[in-house]
Amino acid sequence: MKRRRIRIHSRNLGIDTEVRAFIGGGIPVLAFPTQDGMSNQWEDFGMIGTLAPWIDTGRISVFCVDTVDIRSWSNRHARKDFRSALQEKYFHYITEEVVPAVREAAGNPSAMPLATGCSMGGAHAALCLLRRPDLFGGVLGLSGAYDARYFTGGYMDPAWAANSGVDVVLTLPEQDAKLLRQRTIALCCGRGPGEETEIDATMKLEAGLRERKIDAWVDWWGTDVSHDWPWWKAQLSYFLPYVLEEMETNKSNGTIK
Repeated sequence: MKRRRIRIHSRNLGIDTEVRAFIGGGIPVLAFPTQDGMSNQWEDFGMIGTLAPWIDTGRISVFCVDTVDIRSWSNRHARKDFRSALQEKYFHYITEEVVPAVREAAGNPSAMPLATGCSMGGAHAALCLLRRPDLFGGVLGLSGAYDARYFTGGYMDPAWAANSGVDVVLTLPEQDAKLLRQRTIALCCGRGPGEETEIDATMKLEAGLRERKIDAWVDWWGTDVSHDWPWWKAQLSYFLPYVLEEMETNKSNGTIK
């Protein structure tokens, strides 16, 4: 695989950011770290090693991004409107700055990435697809924290609702819901230690998708499956072949341009 560090001075965030790229070809995978994590995390915790067979055979290229979670989602002492505004800027950073950089690095100006992540990273990944199904081809969410209320003490307003997957899905314009019915959605959550909040959020997101008649593969693993990297690596290895096959089929059928 070819390794690159892509530096972006974000006009949305007003800071320097980094995307760590592991380029093999095929479908670009946009990988979000867990809460407060940065672009080095997926390699440090072995996720890139887990993905190496697909990178080295040209099926995927992986792009790992920084976050600003520590100043937004995790910053419980700051004003809630500041935190939601910063998260909104981050969302626009991803969609307006990172996606074009990913497409350029992948050598495909129309590529529609697979968004993925674990825990808070899963929440970011789901927001990408739910809000911009015109930009993303699918999502693989592992133990996703899809309900913003967990981070706001139950508080909700329109700004937070726009960044809460369980709320976004219920207010989707029908044209976006129609696109989502043509995308690949796979969600997984264990039932073991540390997964309590994520179980609730995944159930809510599953119900919302079902209400909007959007197909999704939602898989529940056992009570021994904890909120931790060894399980996420196992889940990534299990789901990725199916997700890639469906995305490739959608592309060949013209569902994804």
